[in-house]
Amino acid sequence: MTSISEIQELARILNLQNIAKGVIDLSHDKESNLAYLRDILQQEVSKREEYAVLKREKAGRIPKKTFVTSNINSGIAWQIERLEELEWIEREQNLIRIGKCSTGKTSLAAHLGRKALEAGIKASYATFDDFLYTVKHKAMSEKQRQRFKYWTSCSLIIIDDVMYTGVSMEDLMVFYQSIMLLNESRSVILITNRELSSWTDAAEDKHLMQTLIDRVTAHSQIIRLN
Repeated sequence: MTSISEIQELARILNLQNIAKGVIDLSHDKESNLAYLRDILQQEVSKREEYAVLKREKAGRIPKKTFVTSNINSGIAWQIERLEELEWIEREQNLIRIGKCSTGKTSLAAHLGRKALEAGIKASYATFDDFLYTVKHKAMSEKQRQRFKYWTSCSLIIIDDVMYTGVSMEDLMVFYQSIMLLNESRSVILITNRELSSWTDAAEDKHLMQTLIDRVTAHSQIIRLN
C-alpha cells in the first residue's frame, strides 16, 4: 500500500514542492489511484500558476490595491467589464484614467494589471517620477537599465501621477521620447488627476506637449472617474 510519505518523496524528487512540503493535502483516499494522482497533479499545476502570477506581480511592482466595482456608476461598470476581457491589450490600445484623488484611478489600473498577469500577460507599474528617473539613469545604472529592459518585455505599462505637477522641458522631452518608443508595440495606461487640456496650459513647450497628447490619445480610451 502506497503511503503519503512515499508520494511526497517522489514529489520531492520531481521538484513538486507543494506536494512534497504538504501544502497540498494528501489525506483523501476515496478516489481511484489514477483520478487521485490526476487531482493532486492538477492542484500542483494550479499552485504553480498562482505563484507565477505573484512573481510577475512583484516583478512588475503592481500595487496591492483592491478595486470595488460597487463604488462606480453602471455606465463605467459596463466599460470596465469590457476592459477586463483584455482585448484592448491585444490591439495595443492605450487607456487614460482621469479623476480626482481617491476616485479609484490607481486601484482600477492595478486591477486590470493583475487581470493581465493572470492571463499570462506581462505588466509593469511605475509612478511618473520613477519612470523619468529610470529613463534618465538607465545608461549609468545597471539596476535602472534592467528595469527599463523589463518594461520593453511587457505588453502593458502603467504610469501613475502623470503631470501631477508641472514638468520641465527636459523631462517632457525624455517622457515624450521614451513613451513613443514603448508605445510602438504595447499598451500604456496613463493615470492623471488633471484634464489633458491643462497639461498643455502648464507646459513650457506647448507644441511638444500637444504632440504627446495627440499621439497617446490617437488609439486610446479615456475613462473619467469622479
